[in-house]
Amino acid sequence: MGSPHRPRLLVVGLGRLGGALASQLQRAGFQVRVRTRFASGRRTAKGLGLREAGEADLRKARICLLTVPDGALGAVASALAPALAREAALVHCSGALPLDVLHGPAGGRATGSFHPLVAVSGSDTPLAGHAVAVATRSRWLAPELVRLARALDLHPLRVPERGRSAYHAGASLAAAGLVSLLDAAVETWVSAGVDRASAEKALLGLMGSALAGVRARGLRRGLTGPVVRGDADVVQGHLAHLPAEVAPLYRMLMHRALERAAPGLPRPAALRLALLLGPARRPSRRRARR
Repeated sequence: MGSPHRPRLLVVGLGRLGGALASQLQRAGFQVRVRTRFASGRRTAKGLGLREAGEADLRKARICLLTVPDGALGAVASALAPALAREAALVHCSGALPLDVLHGPAGGRATGSFHPLVAVSGSDTPLAGHAVAVATRSRWLAPELVRLARALDLHPLRVPERGRSAYHAGASLAAAGLVSLLDAAVETWVSAGVDRASAEKALLGLMGSALAGVRARGLRRGLTGPVVRGDADVVQGHLAHLPAEVAPLYRMLMHRALERAAPGLPRPAALRLALLLGPARRPSRRRARR
């Protein structure tokens, strides 16, 4: 049964994130019901042992987690709200959208945001041990969202509403950007004659060791490679053999590495690296002042 510490939950949308949240919250002891419009969602619910919500479940739900695509959020919330109790809260799981997107559909209800910083590739992706961006203006909902986070072993993170887009952009760089970077590295190895499966396996291990170094030593001290060593000859060789579509990405990333490493390098080495990499793109003065 629901309780002050275990409110009844409704998860709307059973894609990858919805399935992961619903199943792991249920295992954490919450009474969870799910709502989905698609046959694939119903199959997911059955496979995860989740019960679909009936009309009575909708009226009893205390917190409604909306895990639908951003573009559908307003319409789904508007359609759902009349079936919910007046005290039920609407909480979206979008990283990019502000709380105000739910202001109209909520009709005076408490609203919030609960965005796990996890690259969820399937309903079985573990959420524990990561951060979650939590936002709400409601006094009663704020501690409830923190309880949800702690029940999942997620670490609450506060993000100012005005910074939501930049926050989500950084998260996308760290997740989708990382996978895209791996894809570029794999293509570079394939161009060198390494088979794709071997390249992916080996580079995944290398990427994992780089992230482990950052975890152990911090971002600056975890940076490795020829730029950090000031080895301009190696960088020159890289530039001569990179696939044309990968070279601009390499230059941009190595410029950033050089900015971090330059204070510790001999000035001639830093200057030669800068010349090899070419001019770095800089933000406009107007944007830089912000």
